[in-house]
Amino acid sequence: MKNIQHYKCDNGLQIVTQNIPNVKTVACNWGVPAGVAMNKEDGESVLLTELMQRGACGLSAKKHTDALDALGVQKNLSCGSEYMRLSAVLLGDRFHEALPLLAAYFLSPELPENDLQACKNLCLQAISGLADTPSHVASLALNTHHLPAPFNRSSYGTKECISSATMEQMRNTHKTLCVPNKSILVVTGDIAHKQVVEQVSLAVEHWTGNDPTSPSSLQREGGVHSIEQDSSQVHLAFAIDAPNAAETNSILESVAISIFGGATSGRLFTQVRQRRSLCYSVSASYSPAKQRSAIRMFAGTTPERAQETAEVCLEQLAELTRGITRDEFDRTIQRMKSRTVMHGESTTARASALWGDQYALGKTWTLDDRLEEIAAVRFEDVNAWLDARVFGDVTCVTVGPEALDITPESLCIV
Repeated sequence: MKNIQHYKCDNGLQIVTQNIPNVKTVACNWGVPAGVAMNKEDGESVLLTELMQRGACGLSAKKHTDALDALGVQKNLSCGSEYMRLSAVLLGDRFHEALPLLAAYFLSPELPENDLQACKNLCLQAISGLADTPSHVASLALNTHHLPAPFNRSSYGTKECISSATMEQMRNTHKTLCVPNKSILVVTGDIAHKQVVEQVSLAVEHWTGNDPTSPSSLQREGGVHSIEQDSSQVHLAFAIDAPNAAETNSILESVAISIFGGATSGRLFTQVRQRRSLCYSVSASYSPAKQRSAIRMFAGTTPERAQETAEVCLEQLAELTRGITRDEFDRTIQRMKSRTVMHGESTTARASALWGDQYALGKTWTLDDRLEEIAAVRFEDVNAWLDARVFGDVTCVTVGPEALDITPESLCIV
């Protein structure tokens, strides 16, 4: 029997299951193409996500939540760039009872008009609270300037859109975007594929909708941007284009950036924080996606050390193109293997990973597939990739009391 199996419903919903023997929990990850990038007005789906949790399938918000709680369901509904995602975990023997209640979020939410203003208030409070977390402000601004519109929108929306939204907008957004075509449902645990398909097919048999049109992207802004904030700290954020998930060099980039900034033994942490004591936090990560993949680098420091911190971070990134050592390579490969195995022991982590695979690659990878991919990476291949790697233009955002002396020319790493 295959460990991972696929099925596509007549209405376009893609179902992926993985049987993990002898585990007690079942996890599901369900995404519909209703992210903020799909909205006509920036933030419609953000408000809709909140409103969809105010009752479903003929039940009030309290009764719907109580029914899920009685089954021991832990769930989260969130809005991303291209997809709205529902994740849930529960005991395996309760899945068949919980499925209709979970499906109701997308298929039959109440969308009560009386709760619209309360949902607006929550969304507006979240936007207002961003100023209290400057590191998050830097991260959001980095996406705004580095990614092309509308894929640069945040999961908070804008005050203007949230404030002016109407119930007609909410109902229309739900009708046009919460549709089965392009939707992906992943279920992991000690479950039978055939049984899951039968249960899901029954739950969604009347779910219909047209294929949502993917938005066309505009040219990104890039460059250097400063957000002045009266603070005793400075937050630096950098972004660089990187290979997408389906590209063969993606695994080489993953190894290289893990060596660069993925752990306390990484070059960034060692050179910027440990040896020079320039900052209290520094990291870099590579997020391979279906499109618009990027390396993101962050640092938190003081105004007096901010300029040097930025310079050393960029120097270390340029230094990376000269290659890595065998010791760095061996240590990182072992760390990547360990992390992959540990994630495989969680039904929730597996559901999330499989969902990402299905979306970005159009196929799924087993745990063994991932481990084999990591094991097949050669030291020489990583250095050859870095030798030919041109990072190019870097987008930079700083949040602090004053702008730094950073020019677009200084951010071009060749």
